[in-house]
Amino acid sequence: MSKTKKLTIVQMNVSHAYFDIHQEMLWEGDHEVYRKAGGYARISTLVKQIRADSPDCLFVDCCDTFQGTFPAQKTWGKVLIPILNLMGIDAMTAHWEFAYGPEVFQQRVVELNYLLLAINIFDKVTNKPVYPSYIVKEVGGLRIGLVGIASNIVDKTMPASFSYGIYFTLGKDELPSIINLLRSKEKVDLIVLISHLGFTQDMKLLSEVQSIDVCLSGHTHNRLYKPVLVGKTILIQSGCHGSFLGHLDLEIVDGQITDYKHQLIEVDASIQPDSIVDGPVFQALAPYRNNVPALI
Repeated sequence: MSKTKKLTIVQMNVSHAYFDIHQEMLWEGDHEVYRKAGGYARISTLVKQIRADSPDCLFVDCCDTFQGTFPAQKTWGKVLIPILNLMGIDAMTAHWEFAYGPEVFQQRVVELNYLLLAINIFDKVTNKPVYPSYIVKEVGGLRIGLVGIASNIVDKTMPASFSYGIYFTLGKDELPSIINLLRSKEKVDLIVLISHLGFTQDMKLLSEVQSIDVCLSGHTHNRLYKPVLVGKTILIQSGCHGSFLGHLDLEIVDGQITDYKHQLIEVDASIQPDSIVDGPVFQALAPYRNNVPALI
């Protein structure tokens, strides 16, 4: 009899360099309320708690991480590196990270202790991929293929400096061959897509390209309180500004998801910050505290 294996996936989405707690709009019934939420140190606390309960866990960043607040902008994202490298992230993809230009962002990528994955970013001269398309992680006796799709609009609707020397595709044409490679050569049990195309584009893509088990959707800031199924693919998206984490528990038998549970977790201000991450957050914000009161 086949054994049931378990996997937990945690999604951070569109944190936009919101280093610490901030005012977030939430809904209670039919009206909005505002309360403080978020912060990388609190996110780290939650991830450590989840991993303590579910050691077979992947933590994925759907990006828009390196841009969005003054300290990040002032340092071209560099101030985030010590923080992100302490959080146990397994992989990410990209969008607003290119605001500093591809050359600067490549410097940030080299400084990270995890991979940027993007199936759809190509060099304009060589037409070769700029970043790895996928990585295989072995977790709890499972082989998990993580595939990245960056935002496809960087070279279409954003300043030309964002995409100097590179171009972006939708990823639809490249995805089937990578899926086939992961299934046939890499012998993965599950394929997890880390996408920054946005909810509607992800829905369309998943209706046209099968054999993806989980889609971690980004870009459009949707707070999905329950997953959306596209065929057999489980799609989640987890808000923005680091105010929420997506928590997905899977049960797998012979490479098939037999059960799942999902929770959209609010990164509540009452959560005790992880002291290991809180120190670098404080240091990152210290030079700007008089200038950026909203971040304090």
